[in-house]
Amino acid sequence: MSRLLSSLFVVVAVTGCATTDVADTFIWVDDLAEEQLEPAPYKIRGNDKLQVSVFKQEALSGEVLVRGDGKITVALIGDIAVVGKTPPEAAEAIAAALSGTGFIDKPSVSVAVLETRAPQFAIIGEVKQPGSFELQPGTTVLDAVALSGGLTEFAKKDRVFVIRKTKDYQRVRFHWDKVQRSDGKALRFLVEGGDVIVVE
Repeated sequence: MSRLLSSLFVVVAVTGCATTDVADTFIWVDDLAEEQLEPAPYKIRGNDKLQVSVFKQEALSGEVLVRGDGKITVALIGDIAVVGKTPPEAAEAIAAALSGTGFIDKPSVSVAVLETRAPQFAIIGEVKQPGSFELQPGTTVLDAVALSGGLTEFAKKDRVFVIRKTKDYQRVRFHWDKVQRSDGKALRFLVEGGDVIVVE
């Protein structure tokens, strides 16, 4: 069984248990704070290609590939973990490590993402073509459901959820009629990599 299918089964199991009493386990999309609608900053993933630039230090600068263990190798400091960090956070970590070597005084470091794998999201439940899809920038719940072929005739229009793994599973609830209208926060809520959309 693939890791993706295993993960989906876990999510389905979690959501299946949670839907027995959903009163305290979700938030309506219109109740989200404005800052929660802001797109999440990009975080470095495995197999990303990065450009590490150290000001006036060409020997320490260059393209690096993020390995499967989540680390890159930088001259003078060796391996450093970058997966899960934003590019500015990775630059800060590299600069701090370089400062600790004693060879460079106040290093100025920048990190740029040159190539990345497209993130994925999944949609399951009462849609015509459930599965995993490549996430494009600006994808809304309406876009995601359209990619899956639309709702089935058995879909409960007031029970559309986005499950987002933050510290715990966060469940954001949508009413399909509002999703289809060009108003409200449902139009501005963007799908993120790793999200699972559940249509009951």
